[in-house]
Amino acid sequence: MEHAWVADLDATLPVEPCCDPATLALARRELGEGAVRWAVAVGHRVTQHIISEVPEHGAGPAPAETMRRAAESAVLACLRVLVHGVTTPYGVPHEGVDAVRDFVRRGMPLDRVLRGTRLGHAYLHQALRDAAPDGLMPEGMTESLFEQVDRMSGELAAAYVAERDRWEGSEEGARCRMVEGILSGEQVDPVTAERVLDYPMDRHHVALILWQEGPGGGASLTAPPLAELLDACGGDESLRVEGHAGAEWVWIGFRARPRGLSWPARLPDGWRACAGPPAFGPEGLRRSHLGARWAARIAEARPASASASAGVCDYRQIRTVSLLTGDTEHARWFVHETLGPLAAPDHWSEQLRETLRCYLASGRSLKTAAQRLGVARNTVTYRVRRAEELLESPWLDPLELRLALEMVQLPGVLDAAPIDWPAEEASGGRLPTQLMYVKAGLGS
Repeated sequence: MEHAWVADLDATLPVEPCCDPATLALARRELGEGAVRWAVAVGHRVTQHIISEVPEHGAGPAPAETMRRAAESAVLACLRVLVHGVTTPYGVPHEGVDAVRDFVRRGMPLDRVLRGTRLGHAYLHQALRDAAPDGLMPEGMTESLFEQVDRMSGELAAAYVAERDRWEGSEEGARCRMVEGILSGEQVDPVTAERVLDYPMDRHHVALILWQEGPGGGASLTAPPLAELLDACGGDESLRVEGHAGAEWVWIGFRARPRGLSWPARLPDGWRACAGPPAFGPEGLRRSHLGARWAARIAEARPASASASAGVCDYRQIRTVSLLTGDTEHARWFVHETLGPLAAPDHWSEQLRETLRCYLASGRSLKTAAQRLGVARNTVTYRVRRAEELLESPWLDPLELRLALEMVQLPGVLDAAPIDWPAEEASGGRLPTQLMYVKAGLGS
């Protein structure tokens, strides 16, 4: 062994590996469990470093996960070279080739791809120096590492050029370029667009964006639930292309404008879906997709397990929130200034806000609000009265109150408390609503 001490490395704060099981199994046989844990942890930090310097590498959860798989496998390959010698023919792991395909499809220039490789090499070199005996790189290690990274860079560049040539000459590439042109607002000939996409333009389009979360990131663990979605809404035609960030972009065409769409109540575990509004023609293709993107912004801010996001997040249901929270900082100020203590980030306040929101949205109908919330009318009455007590201004504009209660549904709006709230110590460490519940004999 050239640098046997490498096999004795271990991670102080291990992270979950994301490489393919076969890649990990081979590395464990050659390096041992501890060194693999170290490589996985460093690969995770390498990914964060590269994305901070070259943000294009992590344009969304799926690309970031693809990038992490590539970085993790590259670190493992480098450690194997250091242990067994540079004569061992370790080239670019297949996880790295997968990342190159993703870069090409997202239009990332080759120089940016190689800049990420250089950044990763520099980070790994420093991590090895920090972990080396006495903090000194053993003789020959820097040269061995450089030779391996140089070999991998050359292979990555060759793989990039081959994939770019293949992509640019493929039908799939032509379809994606046509879609990108439409979405960027270019004027396209409808006849040409129909021929390239094999999808009619003279339809009312409803756009869908689907993506998968959890282990595997952009690598699909199960097929997207397209059949369920298409069956539920009953469209006439559909168009499907591979979108950015490992997402599926879908359009469903309707000859007549749909008046109401039914979506599945739940999607298979790990899948998220967002729908745009119906819109006509080539411009409608773009309009509906943008609506789906705005819905995705809201859905991504919510936990996948939340009931509101278990099914399809429809733009028509969140368009007010989307419109009002485009500037998150301004939205946060507005919510806190309007709701005052009712904007406290605790469960009790959340319960009161949601009850008041449903009550106002129901035209101040106690019966309707109780039915929507699944509680008794007396509970609604009590919560509304308590919520109103927390609203600081008796002259509050009803419209502003309604808007603030809609906006507060988006996570992040309550991240920062108002600067003029009393310190927790002044109230025994309790938030305003907790004090209210204590006084009412409902808490401690």
